[in-house]
Amino acid sequence: MSQLSKLQADFQAYLVGTQQNSLFRSNIVNDAKVGADRRLAIYHDSYRLRLIEALSNSYPKLHVLLGDALFDSTARSYIDAYPSTYRNVRWFGDSMREHLSHILPDHPLTAEMAAFEWMLSLAFDASDAPVLQLQNLAAIAPEDWSELSFQFQPALHLLALSWNTVAVWKALDAEENPPAFEQQIPPETWLIWRRELTPRFRSLDAMEASTLRLAIAGTSFGDICASLQNEVGEEESAMKAAQYLAGWLEDGMLARFKG
Repeated sequence: MSQLSKLQADFQAYLVGTQQNSLFRSNIVNDAKVGADRRLAIYHDSYRLRLIEALSNSYPKLHVLLGDALFDSTARSYIDAYPSTYRNVRWFGDSMREHLSHILPDHPLTAEMAAFEWMLSLAFDASDAPVLQLQNLAAIAPEDWSELSFQFQPALHLLALSWNTVAVWKALDAEENPPAFEQQIPPETWLIWRRELTPRFRSLDAMEASTLRLAIAGTSFGDICASLQNEVGEEESAMKAAQYLAGWLEDGMLARFKG
C-alpha cells in the first residue's frame, strides 16, 4: 500500500470509528491555533451529521414521531451498528427497520413506520417500465387467457403492518396530532406503487392481497381463477379475477404480459 493509500485508509477508519481509538491523530498538525483533536473532531462530527441528515430525508415522519433528540440518538446508534458501505448515501438507511426493532422493541410501530417510509422511497426511485393498457389485452383470444401471466412495475411493493402505522403517517404528513397507536389483528396488507412520479398506497383485503401475490409470482390467469374458487365459487371466480386485473391496469401497476 502506498503512503497516500495508507493515509486515506487510516482517515476512513478514523471517520467511521471512534476518536479515542484513532491511530490517525499522529498525522495531523497540532498547534496552538487549532489542535489536532479539534481538527479531527470537525471531520468526525461532519461525517455523522451528513449521515443523520440523509436518514432524516429518508424518514421524515419517523423523525417527527421520535422527536429531534430521540431521532438523533437513534441515527447515531444506527451509524455505529450499520457502517455505510454505499457510494450513494441515498441507500444508507436500508436497515432502519431492523435497527428500531432491536433498540425499541416495546415500540414496534416505529419499526413499521421506517418500513413504510422506506417502501415509499423505493417506489419513488424505482426504474421506469412500460405501463400496460387495457387495449394491449384486447387482442388476446379467449382461449389464450388461461395461460396469461403478468409482470408488474418495479415500483410495486406489498407490506404487512400490524399497527395503525399508515393512519399515524397520514396524520403526521398533515401536521396533525397522530391517533393513539392500535394493534391490528390480523395484520393489514398495504400496496405501495408509483403512478407517474407520485408514490401511492392503499390497503388490500385478504383476498386481493393473496391474489396479487400470486400474480406477482407469475401465476397464470387460469390458476388465479382456480385459486379464487374456494372464496367466491366457480361461477364467480373468473369475474373476480377480471375485476382485480382491471383495477391493477387502471392503477398503472402492470408492465407486460406473457402468454
